[in-house]
Amino acid sequence: MDNPSVKKASSGNRTIALAVIIGIIIGFLVDQLVPSAKTQADSANINASIAQYISDNPEAIETALIALNDQRNRDKELQALNLLSAVEDTTVMGNPDGDITIYEFSDYNCGYCKRVFADLMQVMNTDGNIRLVIKEFPILAESSVDAARLALHAADQGKYDAVHTALMEWRGAITATMLQDLAATHNITGFDINNRDNDPMIDILRKNYDLGQRFNIDGTPGFIIGGKIYPGAISKDDMMAAVAEARRQNKS
Repeated sequence: MDNPSVKKASSGNRTIALAVIIGIIIGFLVDQLVPSAKTQADSANINASIAQYISDNPEAIETALIALNDQRNRDKELQALNLLSAVEDTTVMGNPDGDITIYEFSDYNCGYCKRVFADLMQVMNTDGNIRLVIKEFPILAESSVDAARLALHAADQGKYDAVHTALMEWRGAITATMLQDLAATHNITGFDINNRDNDPMIDILRKNYDLGQRFNIDGTPGFIIGGKIYPGAISKDDMMAAVAEARRQNKS
């Protein structure tokens, strides 16, 4: 399976984009600095005024570009958050009716994910009002994909907590035999270690990869709490602070 990769624009595309943006900025300056032109002389005066303004205030272009880029990033994140919340996830732990949702993009071969797991469970159990959604995001190895497939099958059968916990607490190598034994232990049906391509769970993983790209998540773990992205492992105190901040935002 192809993992998500960030596509980088060519220098030519960046030049075109910059020209378009500057054009937009100049149009804005025209609206703000001078009235509508009625003659060619007016147009010449307008162009001279704009050129002089940019010459006197070169930082205005940079400021406008930064503001435009920030706004586009906010719009992109908002669209991604809407997509994220619209998914009917089965990989839910904690309080399904919790007032705050923590999303975690996670890989079962990720050592940092395993380290943060205990803190995450403690925060969730102590608070009692947190809904935890695991977005299976296997990017580190082929065995990560198979482990995520097993976890998704377990979720479909109401056994996600037990299987996710077992995989997170596993300290050895994730092998085909280990996964098959885990499936047998928890009586997980429909999981075929040798039939990855025809597993319907692959479609869910592809959607998770797409969401990860939208949030610029290219490693694990990656958390989203109260609409804010927290890349990488975060401490228990940081989790609690993020949850408290999300509740404050909800009340405002």
